[in-house]
Amino acid sequence: MRRSTRQSFLVAGLGLALAAFTPVRARAQGGPPLITDDPDTPGPGHWEINVSAFVEKNRRERRLETPRLDINYGLGPRIQLKLELPWLRVRDTAGPTRTGAGDAVAGVKWRFAGQEGQTLAWSVYPQLEFNLDHASVAKGLVEEGRQLLLPTEVTLEMGHFEVNGEVGRNLVEHGRSGWIYGISTEAGVSRRLELLAELHGERRGSEPTELIVNVGARQKLTRRVILMLAAGKAVSGPAEERPRLLVYAGLQLNLPRQYPFKAGR
Repeated sequence: MRRSTRQSFLVAGLGLALAAFTPVRARAQGGPPLITDDPDTPGPGHWEINVSAFVEKNRRERRLETPRLDINYGLGPRIQLKLELPWLRVRDTAGPTRTGAGDAVAGVKWRFAGQEGQTLAWSVYPQLEFNLDHASVAKGLVEEGRQLLLPTEVTLEMGHFEVNGEVGRNLVEHGRSGWIYGISTEAGVSRRLELLAELHGERRGSEPTELIVNVGARQKLTRRVILMLAAGKAVSGPAEERPRLLVYAGLQLNLPRQYPFKAGR
């Protein structure tokens, strides 16, 4: 069976699985533990802090990001400020382990249409990735230079069914620019548990598209703390760089608590 045909069956199968898990009661909340984001923001004066560990393994190396600190602040009901800071630990299949600071990411999300609970919500989310430590570049932990991601996110909510979509251009200072895209959904199986799934793609230059399948869950522990888990792998992409395993585990802290968006805000 050709690769394109296998991918078509995979996408169709995942779509049917997502439809089967139509949410019964889910709060629109893209991003961690998934890669695909959505238009949701923390709310005015509210913090959303994700403390996590992330593992990526391919044929050449195993990459561990821990801790990965993702700090988000709601500047009014429609704007989110973001700062992400990871610490890296990389081990080659035939080499020593290298450690150092990963690239920082700073961004601003603006949801200019709709909100949670409405049929349509739409946002833009420019993010700048930049080197924190030149030593990490010298060790080969990160690429030299900056990257500017210019995505837009849309949520469609129809009854109890919700789909999040994201597409954007990634501009790379010293390398090949490309595109990212993703589609995800959530299934609220209880008041405290959500099941998640996504398809996320990334293409650089003329390379084959890297397509990742992810599944995960969010378990609400308290009004302020959520446990987040996800696992996945790439089903297409450059052979040596394609992730054979992706694992995310973390806690989300909502301070003072999750903001209750209401119609008209």
